[in-house]
Amino acid sequence: MNSTITDTEAVTVKINAYVDGCRQGDISILKGAFHPDARMFGAVGADRYDVPITAMIDMVGAQPTGNHDARVLSIDVSGDAASVKLAESNFWGQDFIDYFLLARIDGDWQIVAKAFDNPGPTG
Repeated sequence: MNSTITDTEAVTVKINAYVDGCRQGDISILKGAFHPDARMFGAVGADRYDVPITAMIDMVGAQPTGNHDARVLSIDVSGDAASVKLAESNFWGQDFIDYFLLARIDGDWQIVAKAFDNPGPTG
């Protein structure tokens, strides 16, 4: 294993900031988790959401998710790169599997991309 506990913990802090920011609709928390040039890719039904991350941040800021369930399924760290798989349930009544890419930039882990699958409504 190439990562240290410190790296895994730092990546987990960023993912937890994403989850907390979504629950609270707190734009400042979300902006702190993501690189400003990050993008998001995925679809809910026929609607594609291939957008700059600022669009997602604005959506969540306007409508927080509340206490949706989120569980980290995996974390993989190699040097200055990391990936995280996150399961979310009851995020605006929908279930999601999220894939995050993170990069350590100037010593700080930042989410640089999010891709998601939406298997459908929570249920």
